[in-house]
Amino acid sequence: MIAVLATTVAVLVVFGFDLLPYRALGAAGAMVSLALQVWAAVLSRQIAALPTTTRAARRFWRVMAASAMCFGAGSVAALVVSVRDPGSVARSESPAQAALIGVASLILIVAIFTTPSGVVSGRERVRFWLDVTTVMVGVAVLVWQFSGPTTDQPETGDLVRTLIGPAALVVVAFGVVRLALGHSAPMTRLAGGVGTIPAVLYAINEAAKPWMVDSGHVSWRAGIVVLTNVGFAAGLRIQWLQSSSGSAAGHAPEKSYNRMPYVAVLANYAAAVWVLHDTGLGLTAWVVLVGALVGSALVVARQLAAFADNDDLVTRLNAKVDELAEARDVLQRAVQERDALAERLRHLAYHDALTGLANRTLFLDRLQAELAGGGTPTVLMLDLDGFKPVNDRYGHNAGDQLLQTVALRLSRCLRDHGTVARLGGDEFAILLPSDQPTDVPGLVRRLTGVVAEPVALGPTRDAATASVRVSIGTATARPGTDLTTLLHEADLEMYAAKRLKVDQPV
Repeated sequence: MIAVLATTVAVLVVFGFDLLPYRALGAAGAMVSLALQVWAAVLSRQIAALPTTTRAARRFWRVMAASAMCFGAGSVAALVVSVRDPGSVARSESPAQAALIGVASLILIVAIFTTPSGVVSGRERVRFWLDVTTVMVGVAVLVWQFSGPTTDQPETGDLVRTLIGPAALVVVAFGVVRLALGHSAPMTRLAGGVGTIPAVLYAINEAAKPWMVDSGHVSWRAGIVVLTNVGFAAGLRIQWLQSSSGSAAGHAPEKSYNRMPYVAVLANYAAAVWVLHDTGLGLTAWVVLVGALVGSALVVARQLAAFADNDDLVTRLNAKVDELAEARDVLQRAVQERDALAERLRHLAYHDALTGLANRTLFLDRLQAELAGGGTPTVLMLDLDGFKPVNDRYGHNAGDQLLQTVALRLSRCLRDHGTVARLGGDEFAILLPSDQPTDVPGLVRRLTGVVAEPVALGPTRDAATASVRVSIGTATARPGTDLTTLLHEADLEMYAAKRLKVDQPV
């Protein structure tokens, strides 16, 4: 970039102060421009070869290289003519140079207009073109104001010659704006901004050419041509530096709006105020006013399109909220079902499936917790006497019903003063915590009585009945007693009680 800055300063000094002889202007400008154009072609090829360059951008930069080579061919033609007729190129282009510049410009325009904008959806495309049209109306109005005819009734030939340069600027500006407002510009914002300088300088050069030739500042025109190529090469150099360093790999986050259309409309109104104050309501003022009104109408249309998009977005957002609410309800039900299932599984893991009482695992856990806490709980081991004859005589269903009835009676007798568990078969156990003092002998008598009551083995009144007795052994923990010892003592008591009885099924 130091070389670019040095070249710019040198051009401004040499051509701005008319330091070169008139006959050397053409050759000097052509040689410097040729060097810059060759460099631009090389930079374009290097950018296209970078691994970070996308497929569409790679095609764009290859076409840009071809355009730069065409511009270089035009400079060669200018150099040849300047040798044969020194000073002629400084006044105007030769036919060959003009043709090559036209081809190069056409290639450049094709490169810009064939690059995808990245706009996909229909509504987004409408907003995109409204923005582009608004900006282009503003650009065209400003170009008309500063480069248009100076009289209200210009000659047709003068009008065409006057607007050739500005028209080219509008075409190039249209392509640049199209890429700038799109989502897949092949260049960074900085490089694109610097790259628009050549188009502006070219338009200025064409618009001011008669004045510069008539006033004797032909070197200024040659200097502007060189500066046009300097700006072109500078933009490519910036793009190559940013692309090769990786800073151009990601673009800035896409915004839902763009300031360019609003700036263009404001610029049109400012230009209208200026023209009305300067020249009154003439041709230029009418063009500027109409352009400002058209730009305003386009901005209004853009806003209406944005409102429609916002309304659609709100509708879709509400639908998503409803879906999320429904999903939340489904999730809540799933969580509730999961919790219920987990509770059910936990209950099944710690309770007897037939009677609903605590099973052996839960009974032992609670007993161990009591002992670990330093308590002195009491354990009652119960074994039904006469259950097997009932089960054999009336069947397993009757036996199950008998066990369920006994379990219910034990629970009612104990209430909430302990844990009743079925250990398996016709064996039951009761845990009495030490923090709930209980009359153990009295409880044993009540349990013996309620278990001995007859049990109906069917749903009808004439169903068979049966009764069983229960042998109960008790043991109360002492400080330091472990679980195995306590259960063993209760078992011994139970078997001692059983030996005193005889099975009497009824």
